[in-house]
Amino acid sequence: MFKNLIETYKTNKNLSEENPEIFNILIGFIVVIGVIIYLYYFKFSGNITGFFRIGSVLPLSPFLNPDQTFIFQDELGYDGQQFLSLALDPFLQDLDTLASLDHPAYRYRRILYPLLSYFLGFGNTQIIPYVMVAINAIAIVLMIWVTGLYFKSYSVKVNQALFVLTIPGVWIVLSLSTSDLLAGLFLVSAFYFYQNNKPIYMSLMVSLGCLTRETLMLLWMALIVSAMWQKKYLYFKYLGMAIIPPLAWNIYVIVLGLNGAPGTGNFGPLFFGIIQKFLALFTEKFSPKTIFETYSFMLLILAFALIFWLSYPLRSPNRLVLVCSLIYLGLFSVSSLLILKYYLDYSRVFLDVYFLALLSINFRSFPRKTLFFSASSLASIAFLVLHS
Repeated sequence: MFKNLIETYKTNKNLSEENPEIFNILIGFIVVIGVIIYLYYFKFSGNITGFFRIGSVLPLSPFLNPDQTFIFQDELGYDGQQFLSLALDPFLQDLDTLASLDHPAYRYRRILYPLLSYFLGFGNTQIIPYVMVAINAIAIVLMIWVTGLYFKSYSVKVNQALFVLTIPGVWIVLSLSTSDLLAGLFLVSAFYFYQNNKPIYMSLMVSLGCLTRETLMLLWMALIVSAMWQKKYLYFKYLGMAIIPPLAWNIYVIVLGLNGAPGTGNFGPLFFGIIQKFLALFTEKFSPKTIFETYSFMLLILAFALIFWLSYPLRSPNRLVLVCSLIYLGLFSVSSLLILKYYLDYSRVFLDVYFLALLSINFRSFPRKTLFFSASSLASIAFLVLHS
C-alpha cells in the first residue's frame, strides 16, 4: 500500500515539474468536481436547482416545476435565480418569464451566460440547469490553465495558477450560478492575449466579457489606457470593434422597453458606502457571522493592497494590472452599501480584484502571494462548510 502511495506521489511530482499546465488542470478538475459533488448531495439534497438560490418571494419561472425545485423559503433569492429564468427562456417568449425577473432591463443586459446555457442545453429545460453549473466548473479549470500560461510567458512558476482555487468568490459564484466566473475567464484571457500581442483574440475576449457582465467595460477602459501608454495604437482599432456587439445589445435592450431599475442604486458618494460598512461592522453584535463578514471585507481591501505592493516596483510587466486595478478601486470607492453590505455581494462583484492580485508579476522571494491566498483559502473553506 505504502509503495503504491509513494509511486503515485512520484508520478504527480514528475507531472508537476515536467508539464505543470496539465498538472494544474488535473488538480483544478479534481477539486472543482469534489466541491460540486459535495454541494449537490450534502447541501442541495441531490437537486440541481439548489445551485441557483431560488427564493419564495419572486414568481417562479414558468419552466420550473415548484414540486421539483429547491426553494429557500421566505427568501428573495439571488442572482442565479434570474440567470436560470433567462436561460430557460432567453428569447422571452413566455410573458411569465418577465414576471419572474426582478429587474428585466438590468438582467437582460447580461445575456451571454444564459444564452450559452440555452444553446448548449439544446433548449431542454431539464438539462439547462446542469449545463449552467458545468459552464462555471469549466470556467474555473480554464481560468487556472490560462493563468498558468500567463505566468509561463513571464517565466514565473506556473503552479501559482492554483491559487485560483483559494479565492472565496470562486466558490460563492459556483454555488450561486451567476455569470462572474465566465466573465473572470474572459478577463484573464484578455490579459494573456494582450501580453502576447494577439489583439484580435484580446478584443474577442473583451466583447464576450461585456456581453456576460457589463462591468467588464472597466477592462475595456484599462486596455485603452494601457495601449495608449505603451503606444500600441493598432490595438485601438480592435478595441473599437470589441465594443460594438455589447453596445448594440444594450441598445436593443433599451428599444425593448423592459421594466426595472438600471442598477444605478449600487453606487453613491465617494467612500460613503465604505464608511457605512466599517460603521456597521463596528456596531454589530459580536458573533461568528460578524467575524466572517469582517474577515471577508478585509480580504478584499488586502487584495487591493497586495496588487499595488507587488506591482508598483515592477511597473513594466504589471502595467495593465495597475491600470485595471486603479479603475476597479475607483468603482469600489463609490460602491454603496447595497453592494458592500453582505459578503456574498462584494466578494462576487469584486471577484476580478482577486484575479488581478493573482496576475501581478512578482520575482521577489518573500511569499506575499502565498500568505494572502492562504488567508483567502480559510474564507473559502469556511464558506463551503458553514454557508447554508
